[in-house]
Amino acid sequence: MISGIFTIVAFLSYVGIAVWAWSRRNRERFADASRLPLADDIATGAGK
Repeated sequence: MISGIFTIVAFLSYVGIAVWAWSRRNRERFADASRLPLADDIATGAGK
Protein backbone atom coordinates (compact mmCIF):
# COMPACT_ATOMS: atom_id res chain seq x y z
CA MET A 1 0.00 0.00 0.00
CA ILE A 2 2.75 2.46 0.92
CA SER A 3 4.70 1.68 -2.26
CA GLY A 4 1.60 2.47 -4.31
CA ILE A 5 1.16 5.81 -2.56
CA PHE A 6 4.83 6.61 -3.09
CA THR A 7 4.51 5.75 -6.79
CA ILE A 8 1.52 8.08 -7.16
CA VAL A 9 3.30 10.91 -5.33
CA ALA A 10 6.43 10.45 -7.45
CA PHE A 11 4.40 10.40 -10.67
CA LEU A 12 2.45 13.53 -9.70
CA SER A 13 5.73 15.27 -8.84
CA TYR A 14 7.14 14.35 -12.24
CA VAL A 15 4.03 15.60 -14.04
CA GLY A 16 4.10 18.84 -12.03
CA ILE A 17 7.73 19.52 -12.87
CA ALA A 18 7.12 18.72 -16.56
CA VAL A 19 4.14 21.09 -16.72
CA TRP A 20 6.13 23.81 -14.99
CA ALA A 21 9.11 23.37 -17.33
CA TRP A 22 6.98 23.47 -20.49
CA SER A 23 4.69 26.31 -19.42
CA ARG A 24 4.57 29.37 -21.65
CA ARG A 25 5.40 31.60 -18.72
CA ASN A 26 8.88 30.02 -18.41
CA ARG A 27 9.67 29.63 -22.12
CA GLU A 28 11.35 33.03 -22.58
CA ARG A 29 13.30 32.73 -19.34
CA PHE A 30 14.67 29.30 -20.30
CA ALA A 31 15.49 30.52 -23.82
CA ASP A 32 17.48 33.41 -22.36
CA ALA A 33 19.29 31.06 -19.99
CA SER A 34 20.19 28.72 -22.84
CA ARG A 35 21.98 31.57 -24.64
CA LEU A 36 24.09 32.62 -21.64
CA PRO A 37 27.17 30.49 -22.47
CA LEU A 38 27.22 31.85 -26.02
CA ALA A 39 26.83 35.44 -24.84
CA ASP A 40 29.84 35.01 -22.57
CA ASP A 41 31.97 33.74 -25.47
CA ILE A 42 30.95 36.67 -27.67
CA ALA A 43 31.60 39.23 -24.91
CA THR A 44 35.10 37.92 -24.24
CA GLY A 45 35.99 37.49 -27.92
CA ALA A 46 36.42 33.73 -27.56
CA GLY A 47 33.94 33.06 -30.35
CA LYS A 48 36.40 34.14 -33.05
